[in-house]
This record gives sequence, C-alpha cells and structure tokens, in this order.
Amino acid sequence: MIDLKPLIDPTFWFDLNPLEFSPSFVQFFFIFFAVMILLGALIRIVGRRRKEDKYMRMTYMKIGTMSLTMGALGLIWYFLTYEEIYLLGARFWGLILGIGTIVWAVKIFRFIKVEVPAHKKQLAHKAESNKYLPKSNRRK
Repeated sequence: MIDLKPLIDPTFWFDLNPLEFSPSFVQFFFIFFAVMILLGALIRIVGRRRKEDKYMRMTYMKIGTMSLTMGALGLIWYFLTYEEIYLLGARFWGLILGIGTIVWAVKIFRFIKVEVPAHKKQLAHKAESNKYLPKSNRRK
C-alpha cells in the first residue's frame, strides 16, 4: 500500500535538498509536460481556425495558453530538478505550478459559465434596443 503521509508533511515540500526522483517519475514528468505543450499548441491552432463563435475561439485560446505556459514552466522545473539545483528545483515549485494551473482553470471555467452568457445577454439586449433606432442613410 502507498504511504501518503509524506505528502501532508511540510518538510517534504519545503526541503531544499530532496532525494532524486525515481526514473519512472522522471519519465512521467517529462512526458506529461511535453504532452501539455503539444496539446496547448494544438488547441491554439484549432482555436484560431474557429470562425463561427468568437467566444468559443477565445475559450480555446485561453485553454491553449494555459497548457502551453504550464507545460513550459513544468519542463523548466523538471530540468532544474533533474540538474539538482537546490532552490529552483525544489518540490514546492511543483506544488505552486499545480495550484497555479488549478486557479487558471477555475478562471477559464468562470469565463465560460459566467462572463460569456452575461456578454451574450448584453449583446442581445443592445440589439433589441437598437432595432428601433434609425439606420444611417450612407452607403459604403
């Protein structure tokens, strides 16, 4: 059975001279962060090609940016950990990276669920009130 007690202990996270990762963890972190970068780039490409809904395009771009940024920061942290640079390769940077990703994802979720419907409602209201206003006679 896996012992999860060290994950609760602050000395585990804030030890500046931690033990090396096992080879399987090293491979996992490298592959995970590299896949995040590739997915971020792919999501941004797909987002740029979406023409029908600007909010969906903005959502794709936000998700792609988050994935690219966190993947790149993760690879930098992975390199610093692998090279055993004490302060910059410490475990708490991985914890900060994870918390940052969660906060960023919550902001994107809030954008999707709160800000987009409010903006669409505002645009519908504006279009409704503008339909009674006279149009310009100038033709371009």
